[in-house]
Amino acid sequence: MTVMIVGGGVAALEALMALHELAEDRINLQLVTPTPEFAYRPLAVAEPFGLGEVRRYDVVRIAADHRAAVHIAGIKSVDTAAHHVMTWDGRELPYDVLLVAVGARATTSIPGSVTIQGPGFTGRFRTVLRELGERRIRHVAFAVPPGASWPLPLYELALMTATHVAELGLRKVRLSLVTPEQHPLELFGTAASQTVRELLEERGIELHVSRCPSGFEDGTLSLVPDDSLAADRVVSLPTLKGPHLAGLRADPAGFIPVDLHGLVRGEHDVYAAGDATNAPIKQGGVASQQADAAAEAIAARAGADVDPQPFRPVLRGLLLTGSTPRYMRAEVSGGGGDDWRVSDNALWWPP
Repeated sequence: MTVMIVGGGVAALEALMALHELAEDRINLQLVTPTPEFAYRPLAVAEPFGLGEVRRYDVVRIAADHRAAVHIAGIKSVDTAAHHVMTWDGRELPYDVLLVAVGARATTSIPGSVTIQGPGFTGRFRTVLRELGERRIRHVAFAVPPGASWPLPLYELALMTATHVAELGLRKVRLSLVTPEQHPLELFGTAASQTVRELLEERGIELHVSRCPSGFEDGTLSLVPDDSLAADRVVSLPTLKGPHLAGLRADPAGFIPVDLHGLVRGEHDVYAAGDATNAPIKQGGVASQQADAAAEAIAARAGADVDPQPFRPVLRGLLLTGSTPRYMRAEVSGGGGDDWRVSDNALWWPP
């Protein structure tokens, strides 16, 4: 059975490794990816401060280590009836079972802002830090756009910027964090939210909750429904849009609808995992858990002795603060009781 994985990010590589381990030689693994390199991005926010760096890995080598054939190509469409994918360079690649993990498209959410989109934003944000250091600007607002499912990186940037400003001895600098959330980083529960609120207060960061930023122009950050905030620079997260992959059904935003085992709605041999799906939280750890659920289902189909478990997301967040990081863990799928934790010590291993 030929199992084809489309994508080159966290979900695709996790699925490849899981299928190699679970299905062993029962399947013929193939990976179709537009790039031969994988960038591990969580530490991208630390790059401007010299506290971390993006790690890069050779996808071709990873695939070879897991006995998977590699096609370096982007996917144009899927023909589920004929069981093949069409690449942008005109190739038709056949499959028996397909797992789509192509990710989402990041677009600017707040016009006029410095938008965090992974490693590429480092230079632009370094310019903001340089302007602060040269006292050319005095107020930076960190704005969480409406619909952002994983706002943690923006909180990290705000906290590390406050630490940076303090270390430089800069006075009269004003930092603000604007968010549609009712409480800061509320997806991790009450205890984590209170911890983050206290961290923001300690660093002198103004917190504006229940505010939806919409645009930044002429030094004014517009807030919905009828408010605004004066600022010199605005730093924001992108809006994620679905891949709108031709041949597969999608919701209005372009995301692929799947069940709890990753099976695409209305299909028998097509699975999907990660940010390309309609899962409400877009984050690498969640994408990995989705990939594992899909891999278990596919391995069982191939005859492996596996009891496929449905996708039950557990959030794990390491909040970089510029000093002691905070570990946060939350059950978000129900049935987990009051398992919402925050700690200075690792809540999972390896950390």
